[in-house]
Amino acid sequence: MEPVTYRRRAGAMSRGEREWRVEDDALVSRGVSGHERRYPWRDIVSVRLFHEPSRFRPWRYVFEMQPKHQRKIILDNAHFLARGSYEERSGSYTPFVRAALARVAHQKPGLQVLIGETPKRYFFLLLAALLAFCALAYALIAIPTPFDAWEYSSLAKLVVILLMLPILWRWVLGAMPRGVPLDDIPARALPPIAGGDG
Repeated sequence: MEPVTYRRRAGAMSRGEREWRVEDDALVSRGVSGHERRYPWRDIVSVRLFHEPSRFRPWRYVFEMQPKHQRKIILDNAHFLARGSYEERSGSYTPFVRAALARVAHQKPGLQVLIGETPKRYFFLLLAALLAFCALAYALIAIPTPFDAWEYSSLAKLVVILLMLPILWRWVLGAMPRGVPLDDIPARALPPIAGGDG
């Protein structure tokens, strides 16, 4: 198999671009010094894919792998250029991630990819969303408005609260962490290749 590579500079503290290479037996990382570090596919215990936009990177997607007894590997499709300036590298990121997932699937056929939030973060986000919903519903009922004199104001407020429920439910289902087989990654977990490397 021809190695699939991906290069990026993570941030201002990085000395230069780091190369990540998918080989048959391992993921290989090489820095500007030429020193290589190997992460055997058989040692990967978890994989996570998620879309995590940020201020200067609204198109940011993240690929996380946890090797056994080592630090988590976190790669995204953003190449640091200067403070507040990033280049989208989806054109090489997406094929790289797909190649890495294929190697993990070959070595660990039963492993599933977590799509979206971690269960712990999802729990806290869900709690925050429920509290925000309750606060909004309470404010709508308790805070006096000019419409309170209207005969059907209570019914109108109830309708507004009920209309907010499907929005909350859609977010709850969309953000719910779910495992998928390595060979059945949904399109939303990876950026479209059309972004290119510029």
